[in-house]
Amino acid sequence: MATLSDKLILFLGGALLLYPHWQDNSFIHIFALLAAVTFFCLCSYCNLECQRLGQLPNVSRWLLAAMCLSLAGLSLVHPAFGCFLPLLFYELAAAIRHWGILASCLLPFLSFRDWPGFYPFAALLLFLLAWLFACKTARLLELERKFQFLRDSSTEYQLLLQQKNKDLIEKQDHEIHIATLKERNRIAREIHDNVGHMLSRSILQSGALSAINQQENMQQPLNDLKDTLSLAMTSVRESVHGLHDGSIDLESAVSELLSGLAGYQASFAYDMGRFVPAPVKYCFISIVKEALSNTARHSNATELTIVLREHPSLYQLMVKDNGTAASLGGSGMGIANMQERVKHLNGILSISTEHGFQIFVSIPRKEA
Repeated sequence: MATLSDKLILFLGGALLLYPHWQDNSFIHIFALLAAVTFFCLCSYCNLECQRLGQLPNVSRWLLAAMCLSLAGLSLVHPAFGCFLPLLFYELAAAIRHWGILASCLLPFLSFRDWPGFYPFAALLLFLLAWLFACKTARLLELERKFQFLRDSSTEYQLLLQQKNKDLIEKQDHEIHIATLKERNRIAREIHDNVGHMLSRSILQSGALSAINQQENMQQPLNDLKDTLSLAMTSVRESVHGLHDGSIDLESAVSELLSGLAGYQASFAYDMGRFVPAPVKYCFISIVKEALSNTARHSNATELTIVLREHPSLYQLMVKDNGTAASLGGSGMGIANMQERVKHLNGILSISTEHGFQIFVSIPRKEA
């Protein structure tokens, strides 16, 4: 918009220069006005944002040069066209921005050679105005481009910061989750090693007292004590198993299995929620362990891929290597154990030997 207003002012200035001679030859003056309007529009189309000549596309560059040469040539043919030389100077000042364009200041003296002597100097005043307009507009557009760059950079950095904050929060949540699982595992071990052993000893002691007891009135209380201790032992055992099952992190367990297998290019993709049923965890860990064992012992594979995904209706596991069918390991107990575990959860296990060895397991969530 700034360039259009600049050119409109210069166009009006050129029209004022032409006005005193309007009655001399109206046809050539109308043609000069039309040529100026055409020059105005085409140059605006080629370089609306006052870019340097080297920044313009080749087509725009050649069209702009042709228009400038055409107006300069017409100005030498008739002074009416010379009235609009400030538009040409503006385009040169915007596109070239070099002191060499001052050579174009000779054009008014050549164009107005048959008109009164003040016309070249009036045109030079418009040249000076065009120079100031070009410098002002170029600086304004440069500031606008810098502002847009800073705005886009700020938006990009803000989005990047949001993503990093999100990743950091997810990492912190994962670390808290792992720490919680480790603490549950520690509590389960403490209960098992301390409380469980003391209850076992109490049960043995109550049984021994009941065996050596000679008083009839003490037999029933001792039996009740033994039953109470046995019930407490059962509750502790169930609690310990519940804590231990909940303390297993499937992603960490599979990662540890992969880290213990050296000499392979391994990739692991995990896309499951935090709360996976314990039977599914044990099933997947067992299958991964057996598959990795078969790969290490029987396969000539060099690459390993493990994918764990959770879908709305099922859990999926895929273990794949680029080895030969020897990864089956003779289809022995390992494969049978995998099939038995998956069948127990009403799942499906399939084995493929095309393009490497692959185990694919899907377990329904409602069954898990």
